[in-house]
Amino acid sequence: MKKTFLIFIFIFSMGFPQELDEDITLEKKWLMILPASQEKYGPVADKVTSIIADAATSVGRFEVIDRNLVDEILEEQAFQLSGIVSDKQVVEFGEMAAAEEALIINIVHFGQKGVPKVKKEEDEEDDVDKDETLFSWVVKKTVTAAVDNTKSAKEKRRLELENNIHTVINANVRLVNVETGISEKSFKLGASHTGGNRDASLEKTLSNLTLQVRSKLKELYMITSEIIEVDGKTISILSGENLGLQKGDFFEIASKDKQKNYKGRTITLPGKTRGLARITEVGPDASKAKVVRKWRKVKEGHKAYEMLTNPYIVDLSLSYGSLPHYDLTGKLLINPFGLLSGSLNGHFGFIQDSRDKMDSYLGIGGSFDFTLFSGFGSTVSTSLDLPICFAFTQDDKNHSVNSVLVMPAVGFNLGVQVGKHWDLVLSMKNILITNNQAWTYSVKTGEKDDNGNDKTRQEDAVWDGDEPTINAEGLIFSVSLRRYWF
Repeated sequence: MKKTFLIFIFIFSMGFPQELDEDITLEKKWLMILPASQEKYGPVADKVTSIIADAATSVGRFEVIDRNLVDEILEEQAFQLSGIVSDKQVVEFGEMAAAEEALIINIVHFGQKGVPKVKKEEDEEDDVDKDETLFSWVVKKTVTAAVDNTKSAKEKRRLELENNIHTVINANVRLVNVETGISEKSFKLGASHTGGNRDASLEKTLSNLTLQVRSKLKELYMITSEIIEVDGKTISILSGENLGLQKGDFFEIASKDKQKNYKGRTITLPGKTRGLARITEVGPDASKAKVVRKWRKVKEGHKAYEMLTNPYIVDLSLSYGSLPHYDLTGKLLINPFGLLSGSLNGHFGFIQDSRDKMDSYLGIGGSFDFTLFSGFGSTVSTSLDLPICFAFTQDDKNHSVNSVLVMPAVGFNLGVQVGKHWDLVLSMKNILITNNQAWTYSVKTGEKDDNGNDKTRQEDAVWDGDEPTINAEGLIFSVSLRRYWF
């Protein structure tokens, strides 16, 4: 009887399709964009409004109501878009244009003024350039004097200021609910540029402003999607080109929110986060993504929340070689979830030279990693490291000497996930060759450069016997802690 009842419940539920959660982003948001003030900064306000409208369209999640349509409506209704647009007017405009929300752009400050150019320090003008003949130098000075006689210092100053304009634009942008007239969110924009005439400087400033707008607009309407299919590490989500998704976008996966009654009130508790996914294929209204990191099981029906910034990852490793050789390396990973990734590295270490003395070194470098396997919370990869370092020691006359040290290495790495934000990485590397340059030290010459600093020259280190060399070739083992921020 119990089994029959469960079968009946299953068939009954299949007959009534489940509705999607209300917070799932399914459609574009209708948006009207208006300048709040045109009386003082009219032309600039129009340009900024146009930039924001273009950016809102390119983001792909807004249906931007064309400004021409708004103007037609205002003309028909005998409205004039001048002065400050009140929230009451926004409601009326929105209702007429069928907009859900409106962006009101208020130019807080706009200014342009000429500023003197920063002059570089040069050698004395009377000196003859080494590539210049006496005749050409005399001609140049004669022409310069003639120009100086025809143009006054005041005129030269005016031309300099007119062609080195400093432009500043600061704006506030409010998102207003058309139905209620209440401001929901806001953000600030600010950009400046120095150089060129007024038009060129303004164009550069507006370009700098454009770079800020896209991410700000995404913050206003972040996508919440739902997982509709799980196939191993590949998932399908209910968002696509219709909402402006692009290949490479990241989403954080979480279970559904839970509702709970507390003292007569219904409250919503957020679901538990479960993993990260990166979009691999974008369809018209759905997309495929790869789960690149997971700390709980991912199931159909879980939520996928858009991430505005990509995760970034740093790695700190401690290495040991039998020379002995000790190395502390910090890494900033680049494209960490790709098949081919890389990193920018900083090195600090100690290594024994041919005189059995421990020399210190500092350096920078890079590495390339190729992923061989990724799954079950572990990653296997091969790597190529290219460090360029400066080794330091003292010669037999107690001079502080240094040498360039290059130690390229190939390695085999095993990474194991030990938490939501942490990996443990074990590596075995083979340093292929060691390029150890001659030891030198700096000596003051007693002369000053153009900035008043002491000039120096490099001298060879002084040794009573053979010059020490460094040979780091061979195996080196390391253990790393890798931290993920998202």
